[in-house]
Amino acid sequence: MEDCIFCRIVKGEIPADKLYDDEGVIAILDINPFSLGHILVIPKNHEKWVWDMNDKDYVELMLKTRYLANVLRKAFDVEWVEEVIAGIGVAHVHVHLLPRTENDGLGDLPTKPIHPRPSKEEMSEIADRIRAYLK
Repeated sequence: MEDCIFCRIVKGEIPADKLYDDEGVIAILDINPFSLGHILVIPKNHEKWVWDMNDKDYVELMLKTRYLANVLRKAFDVEWVEEVIAGIGVAHVHVHLLPRTENDGLGDLPTKPIHPRPSKEEMSEIADRIRAYLK
């Protein structure tokens, strides 16, 4: 879709800090992170809702989501990575992965971006940290 920001990111028309890119899925840093290391896992095929995805794309998305959650667990030395499929914000399927710790002060489900927002340099360091654990 021409006006979909995620489709434009997939096509390379809008810059994003891509962490992972294969034939069906990309993963990028969220530009308004709710936790350090908050990433988005986005299927390349445009669907508005996760339940509208074909079986093959859905399974691929979930397998890559699990893989990337485990990458985040290692990169941030956490046991818990929250997975959220909210269905709001951008009308293109995407999965939020947020590295979490027991007493991180973010509540049961974070509802606001980190304040102050990490600097460009900090975001670059976070991206490098994650990439170091990709196979």
